[in-house]
Amino acid sequence: MRLLTLLLFIFISFVRADIVIVTNKKSDINHLSKDAVKYLYLAKVNKINNIKIKALLSENRGLHIRFINNIIGKDIHQYTSYWARLVFTGREAIPRRLNDEEIDEALSHINTIIYMDRINVKKNWKIVYEQ
Repeated sequence: MRLLTLLLFIFISFVRADIVIVTNKKSDINHLSKDAVKYLYLAKVNKINNIKIKALLSENRGLHIRFINNIIGKDIHQYTSYWARLVFTGREAIPRRLNDEEIDEALSHINTIIYMDRINVKKNWKIVYEQ
């Protein structure tokens, strides 16, 4: 029984892919640090090295929660509360979460980024951050 549990745990670990940040291959963005990603997704900055960057959100709830927990360093309630304050004070609009088709379209634009599981990266995108 323990062997079965161990094998199941290993399988789930492999299936659960690493989160990466991707952009269009033609983008001026080549690499982002974890802090840069956090600042972009918390709307504290919208430019890195004089490149205006648009950060997009995924509609995939499980991926979104993992991203917020692991990369942003907040739980989903803290993140939602943070954005509620930004919207209430008029500093930012609520970012729209995109489905897979919308992500394809949005990443055709230069200097947009989005988080996703590594296994979903397409050949016309480049990885600019990985855990």
